[in-house]
Amino acid sequence: MQSDSTAENTQANIQSKFHCKCGGLILPDFDAYKVGDEVNFMVQKRENTYQGKIEVSQKAYIGEITEINGDQITVKASVRTYVLSRYEITPKDAPGPIDYFRIGKCRSSSGQD
Repeated sequence: MQSDSTAENTQANIQSKFHCKCGGLILPDFDAYKVGDEVNFMVQKRENTYQGKIEVSQKAYIGEITEINGDQITVKASVRTYVLSRYEITPKDAPGPIDYFRIGKCRSSSGQD
């Protein structure tokens, strides 16, 4: 029973940290990333199909930052390594990129109103 309570408290902290009262999601601090941080990111794949159509798929991943070079961040997920922009990733405890697309970013002036 205590593990359920702990999970609820963790979820409440995440919600209070990244969910604004306006209903939008507060963006993470993109300048705070460090080597070793776990992050969420998405990879988009495009494939040509029949009759000139293009199929687009997106998949969410969790990985660990292995190198930071300016705005380019190298992330290792499972067996692959990805080089991503600083703004394409979110901290592991933050909502994932899909959530920001689905729910939307906070538009209030202070970010917590």
